[in-house]
Amino acid sequence: MRHWMKRLFAIAAPLLLTACLWGPGKFTSDLTLKKDGSFVLDYRGEIVLQIPEDQATKPWSDAKAKCSDGTKARACTAAEIADQKTAYEKKRKDSEEMAKAFGLPGLDDASNRAFATKLTKYAGWRSVTYRGNGVFDVDYHMVGSAKQDFVFPALPDNDLLLPFIAIRRRADGSVLVNAPALTGGAGPLMERMAAAGAPGDAKTNMVSRAQGRFTVVTDGEILTNNSEDGPVAHPIGHQVHWDVDSTSKKIPETLIRL
Repeated sequence: MRHWMKRLFAIAAPLLLTACLWGPGKFTSDLTLKKDGSFVLDYRGEIVLQIPEDQATKPWSDAKAKCSDGTKARACTAAEIADQKTAYEKKRKDSEEMAKAFGLPGLDDASNRAFATKLTKYAGWRSVTYRGNGVFDVDYHMVGSAKQDFVFPALPDNDLLLPFIAIRRRADGSVLVNAPALTGGAGPLMERMAAAGAPGDAKTNMVSRAQGRFTVVTDGEILTNNSEDGPVAHPIGHQVHWDVDSTSKKIPETLIRL
């Protein structure tokens, strides 16, 4: 497992350190899973392009130039401003190219608005609006069958994605539901990268922005779950929920016999 995680980090590192990854923001998500294998999944809220705080995401302005003599700040010379502008624009271009290589939109608003429009051409995406600063407002609704594995979100042209919600059918007919990205803190990918020996800066380069509630409702039998409150009665059977914020670290998970 440790070897596999190191390989994953080698793939993900360019995005973690120089570009961006998809993640949930503020959200409400509900999954209804029935004994006949049908499911309805709703996700309403934000999907966020998680960008490192030091990322060159905005066009250069001379106000960004910083110069000092030792510990004392001073005004930059024209040559120093030009050098810093060149370095900044190179970093921004490299980040955009890396993001696009992994199927992510560019860092500019026009690319993100075009990506939002593209998403609405796919099933389930009832509305997608780019709000700015890497934040997309989403209304997603999918009716499907748990007879096959299902992962949300499936983004066009994207080669690296930590699932928000995954539905996986076992050989005995039970269904495992988990939500790898719906957790707080540094997020599950960062925690696993750290455990696999990733550099220290990779652990703090991004933090989860997930904040909301994930609820599973079923008329099947809830065999296991790791929620705080456990299953409670619901008109069609039982429900279980997880509240996600910056302090939550567990990945929501439940096993249901249909």
